[in-house]
Amino acid sequence: MKQLIASIFSLLLVLLLPIQTFASDSVAYKTETLSGEGEVIETQTAYIPIGLFGQGMDLMNPEDLYITSNNEVYIADSGNQVVFRLADNGDLLQSYGEGILQQPLGVFVDSENHVYVADYGHETVFKFSETGELLFEYTHPESPLFGTNSPYKPQKLSVDNRGNLYIIGEGSTNGIIQLNQDGEFLGFFGVNTTRPTIGTFLTDLLTTERQRASMFMRVPPAPNNITIDERGLLYTITSGTEWEAIRQLNIAGLNMLPTDITDATNLRDIAIGPIGNIYTVANNGVIYEYDRAGDLLFQFGGREDGSNRLGLSMDPSSLEVDEVGRLYLADKEQGIIQVFEPTNFTTVLHQGLALYAEGHYIESEEYWHEILRLNSSFGLAHKALGQALYKQQEYDEAAAEFQLAHDRENYSDAFWEIRYVWLQENLSKVFTVLFIYLGLRTVIRVVDKRSNKLEPLKKRKEAFKAKKLISELLFLFRFLKKPIDSLYYLRVNEQASILSATILYFVLIVEYILTLYWTGFLFSTKSSENIHLFFELGTILIPLTLFIVTNYLVSTITSGEASFKQVYIGTIYALAPIVIFIIPITLVSNVLTYNEAFIYYFPLQIVMVWSLINLFLMLKELHDFSGMGTVKNLLLTIFGMLILVLIFFVLYVLIDQLVQFIWSLVSEVILRV
Repeated sequence: MKQLIASIFSLLLVLLLPIQTFASDSVAYKTETLSGEGEVIETQTAYIPIGLFGQGMDLMNPEDLYITSNNEVYIADSGNQVVFRLADNGDLLQSYGEGILQQPLGVFVDSENHVYVADYGHETVFKFSETGELLFEYTHPESPLFGTNSPYKPQKLSVDNRGNLYIIGEGSTNGIIQLNQDGEFLGFFGVNTTRPTIGTFLTDLLTTERQRASMFMRVPPAPNNITIDERGLLYTITSGTEWEAIRQLNIAGLNMLPTDITDATNLRDIAIGPIGNIYTVANNGVIYEYDRAGDLLFQFGGREDGSNRLGLSMDPSSLEVDEVGRLYLADKEQGIIQVFEPTNFTTVLHQGLALYAEGHYIESEEYWHEILRLNSSFGLAHKALGQALYKQQEYDEAAAEFQLAHDRENYSDAFWEIRYVWLQENLSKVFTVLFIYLGLRTVIRVVDKRSNKLEPLKKRKEAFKAKKLISELLFLFRFLKKPIDSLYYLRVNEQASILSATILYFVLIVEYILTLYWTGFLFSTKSSENIHLFFELGTILIPLTLFIVTNYLVSTITSGEASFKQVYIGTIYALAPIVIFIIPITLVSNVLTYNEAFIYYFPLQIVMVWSLINLFLMLKELHDFSGMGTVKNLLLTIFGMLILVLIFFVLYVLIDQLVQFIWSLVSEVILRV
């Protein structure tokens, strides 16, 4: 049944909307989306402006729009101090609140065609019948829970199927004002939260709820607009913050969308489309469309630049979506309402999303193939196609699509299935090879013990290990067992040299580069396409060089006994756990899923902590410091490293300015000569 509804909806879109694809240069703006890597890229035009709505109307300050299921449009106009009701062709049908309204900023129409108007000037929400009769006035709540001195300045509102009102009031930091149909205050709903910080974490950890209530706490920002979908879920937007700027609230008033869904801090209105997509508009005229999970689909539009071209706006005040997916954008400054129509590209995307949202992944596959044919970088299409392939148990293809979409959670599930199938087919072979290896090893040991046939090979091995350079390199493994004794020998007997240390530094650098390419997709932080070799070399070389140089200089001042050579050699040998174990740990990451993530992260953390302890012991033993003296030396080293970075930065700026000055002089001389 759901599939049939989705198909009918898709057919309506195709019949009602233009089917040609429009080039980006045919409109006054470009359309952007997200690639699989999360980068903003340009894509096909998603919506085109097709004209103005209600051109015969003398709109002064359209503040809010509401579109009913039969595509009638209600406009709250604060300039005319009325609410207009227009037919889908733009003809005026009726007006509400003449002589009553003072500054209507919000309008909502319920299923019984009752018209609710948030009047900021009168500090009242008015309820009108379909014919325009005033039915009720929702004034300042009398409940002591609301507070007699609390501000009540309604700006926007929504009404659920039970007749409860959800009102956005100016400065209402306690949340959405909730009233029942009789005007009784039900409480504040869905209060905004503040971005967690280290300070708030420590406060929550060290204080009780009663103590926190008596403390001065950071006040969350108040939401500035609201809407409700057909399921009764409320959506709010909040300007001036990137933290939960767009929220979808459950019955407990908690946000169900990603906290970082957008980086726009200037949102003005929010609307929900016929398939549950989320639309917002910012005060610079940019319109954003998200799917119901919060994934960005498109961003387009912009501010009017004086060209008077459709699609741009000066002061967008409201955004609404009708039943066939057309967008209506009110411009308060120009007193107009622009209409945008989805292109064929968007229609195909919506068809796929409608099926995808209902769980019909396989049926949506053909639409995602079409989207990727038109734009192979469309990230959401790769993710959705991966879901369709996963449902068909085509795990290899699904994993490839999830990797293109950088969807690590779903990739982990697909890879688990791939690994499970491989183990079923090859586990017996693996154990057979292992048993053969162990058996041969046992036989060779027994034979060698009786006949001593391997003695020449053992002597050659020992002779090879006894060579000076090889011995110095193998001395690295001694740090794993006896780091303090090894440091003593390093200081007194000089068991290592500049050459061996330099070779180990080279090995460490090569290992670092290899980890960037060899780390499994689930645990890698960079894609191979975004790796810049020169930058990565600087990432490891600069900190190592700064540490060695700064520590030697600081230790010279603080009576450290180690020479520069000893600090240089000791540092790399102290990092022995990293040098020895980082590659095996990296290789293991390629056969793990998120279910076994601890197998990767725990050894990695052990190796890092182990190396830091070795580094501490190295400084203590080589410089002959006490424990507290070593701590001070480390702090001074870190401080010195920061000072050196600052000095290099200042020198870079000065040299750059000098070069620009000399170049300008040369250019001037050349021009005059």
